[in-house]
Amino acid sequence: MSDIRIEKRHNFDLQTARTQAKKWLQEAKDEFGLDAVYQEGADTDTVSINKAGVDGRAFLDADKVIFEADLAFLAKPLKGMISSGIQEGLDRYFA
Repeated sequence: MSDIRIEKRHNFDLQTARTQAKKWLQEAKDEFGLDAVYQEGADTDTVSINKAGVDGRAFLDADKVIFEADLAFLAKPLKGMISSGIQEGLDRYFA
């Protein structure tokens, strides 16, 4: 089970949701210096996200985006801060 799991429903078509997801991902890369690989699928896109102490993944489909992350021992105390930052980004780009 992941240390963090956040699900956000959206009302975009898949192409618009992809555009929003890529904007959010670019902002996160610029702000936090994380490594991310975005892969488009037929019905679901996946993103692998890595930063020291955080191994994350996101899934995007026509209805929702899901973010999950496993935290290393030293990152666990930052769980609340990481979760709130992810939630803010999802709210901003998928509201």
